[in-house]
Amino acid sequence: MIVALVISAVIAVGFIGYLVSLFKRDHDIRWNGRDVRALVEDVRHIGTNDAGSFDITYRLSWQEDGEKKMVEGRDTIPARRFPQLRAGSEVAITYLDDRKIMFLFDA
Repeated sequence: MIVALVISAVIAVGFIGYLVSLFKRDHDIRWNGRDVRALVEDVRHIGTNDAGSFDITYRLSWQEDGEKKMVEGRDTIPARRFPQLRAGSEVAITYLDDRKIMFLFDA
């Protein structure tokens, strides 16, 4: 019985810690990131979750200080926003570092 309570507590604390880290990541990007217009080099749909959102991989690039900056990553976006991420189009992002990017979609 005690083992089950300890395991449940560890799982609960881990889940809450994960949620806190997601909120902290978004807060850091919003407050410390900078807005950039990036060219979508490649985007691929890799899956759909139960809520209907798309899991994607992407490669973005833009000019910064005379050099071409390129980032790759994975993200989950609403399904209705996927058409805005076509290869060759531009998208607005908030960029903090290569692992902390937030897509900014028009309303």
